[in-house]
Amino acid sequence: MEYYFTERNNIFENTNELIFSGKGYKHLIKVLRKKRGDQIEVTDGELNVYKCEIKSIEKDKIVCTIIRKEFDINELKKNVTLFISHLKNMNRFEMAIEKSVELGVKNIYPVITEHTVNKKGISSIRLNRLKSIIISAMEQSQRCYLPKIHSSLSFDELIKTSDDTEQKIVMYESADSINNISKDKTEDEVALLIGPEGGFSKNEIEILKNNNWQVRSLGSRKLRAETAAIVSLYELLN
Repeated sequence: MEYYFTERNNIFENTNELIFSGKGYKHLIKVLRKKRGDQIEVTDGELNVYKCEIKSIEKDKIVCTIIRKEFDINELKKNVTLFISHLKNMNRFEMAIEKSVELGVKNIYPVITEHTVNKKGISSIRLNRLKSIIISAMEQSQRCYLPKIHSSLSFDELIKTSDDTEQKIVMYESADSINNISKDKTEDEVALLIGPEGGFSKNEIEILKNNNWQVRSLGSRKLRAETAAIVSLYELLN
């Protein structure tokens, strides 16, 4: 059974009630055909999970009775932040975000690098769409933590934002294949950087090295950026 997400302000633990309205209401009623008496599992994205029973279905909301509350179910202890360059193909970028959430990433920062085609950043409309994709991926994969997606960073901002991270890994297609990410012993706090279709410039790699980023490879085969993100996260989190 997948989880369903509702905002924290829709949960009333003092009365053991939980409410769905808006998009959540429409999805449960129109798509999933839920009815009174059905049991569902709900998360607030803040590690809380509520076993609920649908109490009533009203014109614009669903009211549920909270049966049981649990905390921090199946969330990985490793805290991985994904820094990923904008990709030319937005569908591929969205897939990378969706799969990274399913695998267990905690934070996502779109990044603008030297070879990034779209240097305008992520628009507010596109950011809202990505947030919806993240919520769906969290629900489907039964995660109880809602990963955060942040506004786009420049390369210089990336360096500053990641400065205090315990371990920083950049995937680079020209790296020595001996430096395979699967051979790493990773820390609890990890930053993972994935470049655009054109890869990183040599100057960017030198700057990253000078700021304690470890240059890693996935082997001799050259992968698409979104594939590299998915495989790298799998290696880090498993």
